[in-house]
Amino acid sequence: MSEEQTLNEVYADTLKKMENLTEKQKRVLQASLELFASQGFEATTSQQIAKRAGVSVGSVYHTFPTKQAILVAVLAPIFEGTMDTVANQFNDNTFGKGFESVEELVKVTIADRFYFADKNINVIRLMLGQMLVNSVFVEDLKKFFEQQAKQLVLPTIVRLQAEQKIKNLPIEKILQILFYPLATYIGKRVLGINNMSLEEEIEFATEITIKTLKVQFLTIMN
Repeated sequence: MSEEQTLNEVYADTLKKMENLTEKQKRVLQASLELFASQGFEATTSQQIAKRAGVSVGSVYHTFPTKQAILVAVLAPIFEGTMDTVANQFNDNTFGKGFESVEELVKVTIADRFYFADKNINVIRLMLGQMLVNSVFVEDLKKFFEQQAKQLVLPTIVRLQAEQKIKNLPIEKILQILFYPLATYIGKRVLGINNMSLEEEIEFATEITIKTLKVQFLTIMN
């Protein structure tokens, strides 16, 4: 299994490849993402961004007249390489393995995504905040995840269904069963509900998900 990069690391790699941005602009966007994620959009000032990026405040304002303009610019690279890289690394660590059982599928997928969410919760929190106020961002995310589901997840689910290792439910329902625990975990982290350790969260989510899918599998056999 290859080591999965954090969202900040993937974002930095994405910025390096963007030829339409100057080096100063790239540093400003990277610094902005880190500050927005770590201390919040409202709490971050242009002065702090300039200091972390190693540029003057005037340079920041010259390209980005408002802090909202910076945020819009920060989000753009997410759909210009960052999310694609994250999805490819996810596929390498999970769906690229060729699971032979529902138990294996659930254990690997839940553990991988929970650890990823734990390492990147600050950036994920920033993205969730934008989903509440930015309908275009929501639509872009929705289209991206639908596309990735078809390319990465669908082949594995279809194969397991053909092998009668999982019930012949609509793909949407299987995805809900598989990824709902992750959404719940992220929601708990964002709300500050930490009544279990990460390992306990993974164990609990894995047990419940396998039990759900196993019951459905046994129903087929009967």
